[in-house]
Amino acid sequence: MKKIYGCLPMLLLISCCFFTGDLYPSPLFPTVINPRNAAGRETFSFAVVGDSQPSGETGKQPEVFKRIIEEINKSGADFMVHLGDKIYGSKDVNVVRRQYAEYGDVIKKLKIPVHYVVGNHEINGVKENEELHKEKFGTLYFSFEHKNCFFIVLNTEFVGSEAAVKGEQLSWLKSELEKGRGCRHIFVFLHRPLFSVLFAKKNDAQQFSSKEHRDLLAGLFNKYNVSAVFAGHEHIFHSERHNGLLQIISGGGGGPFHFAPAFHHYLIVEVTGTTAVIRPIVVGKE
Repeated sequence: MKKIYGCLPMLLLISCCFFTGDLYPSPLFPTVINPRNAAGRETFSFAVVGDSQPSGETGKQPEVFKRIIEEINKSGADFMVHLGDKIYGSKDVNVVRRQYAEYGDVIKKLKIPVHYVVGNHEINGVKENEELHKEKFGTLYFSFEHKNCFFIVLNTEFVGSEAAVKGEQLSWLKSELEKGRGCRHIFVFLHRPLFSVLFAKKNDAQQFSSKEHRDLLAGLFNKYNVSAVFAGHEHIFHSERHNGLLQIISGGGGGPFHFAPAFHHYLIVEVTGTTAVIRPIVVGKE
């Protein structure tokens, strides 16, 4: 790890050029967001982690994820949002049960509440896995309010409707966005990024069922002035605005990297009366 971090500035420079050239901001720059509504002055923070799964069906929970939990416990965050892929998964629901037990042994050390986005590794297109996730972690999409900020957690992994937010969930989303109008921030969380970085040159809507559907969701989020959309799935850190919509991809929670260079990380989002600041934290640097 020391060798990797010693070369981190050069690696980050390379990664900036590798993805999208001059348009790609430095991965370690904090992102500052102005409130959409001035109501509410309470200061708080929350943590975001994505894609902490082991490298295989029989793999153990990554040591780096354990370190992330230790660091978040010291951060003062009010709660954590996990962006999905907390286990490797399987088509065999009994294997998935065992993996959840192993995950439980690790996450029980977290001292704050955690809210879960459903990832593709948890479901694998298997209805039994979907029901098991609901049994273990509650409803598959939901919202909550915290200190006059509104949080919407979506599910892109419904069996038979993967890579989409459709039907009842889409109708629900529209009503929830209306509910959040008066809050100082609306934050949205989903597993698959609206705008792919891995496939940006080929098709930046690659992770969704169609570009039209992706654009519909992005249009909704822009209409309601969503402060930020957080996604995982791609094992990188990337922050970029698309037609004004801020998307943060955070997939560095411990799962194997899709390519090098990359770095394990999590996010701390600090909300004050005047701004929200999204800080990517390299594991072991806090």
